[in-house]
Amino acid sequence: MNLQERIVTRATAFTTAALDIARARAGVASKRVDLLKDSFTTLSVASRALNEVARRHASRFVKENSAIAVAAGKDFGALARSTYATLSGRKAPAKSRKARASTRKRSSTKAA
Repeated sequence: MNLQERIVTRATAFTTAALDIARARAGVASKRVDLLKDSFTTLSVASRALNEVARRHASRFVKENSAIAVAAGKDFGALARSTYATLSGRKAPAKSRKARASTRKRSSTKAA
C-alpha cells in the first residue's frame, strides 16, 4: 500500500469510530429526553391538581374567615377611638361613615 491508501484507510477508521461514538451519545441523550418528558408530564399534572386544591381551600378560607376579619376590624376601630379619647382627653368622634356610592355602573346585561 502506498501512503495515500494508508491515509485514506486511517481517515475512514477515525470517521467510523467518531460516528459510532456520536451514535452512542445520541442514543443516551434520547433516553434522557424520554425520561425528562415523562417527568415533565407528571409535574404538569401534579401542578394542575395542586392549583385546583389551593384555589378550593383559599376560597373556603376566605368564606369562613371573612366575618372574623370584619369583626376584628370593628373591634380594632373601637379600640383605636377609645385610646384616642383616653390619651387626648377629648371625646372621640362617633363612628360615622357614609354609604359609599358605586364608582362603576354595572350593566344588567352583557353586550354581545
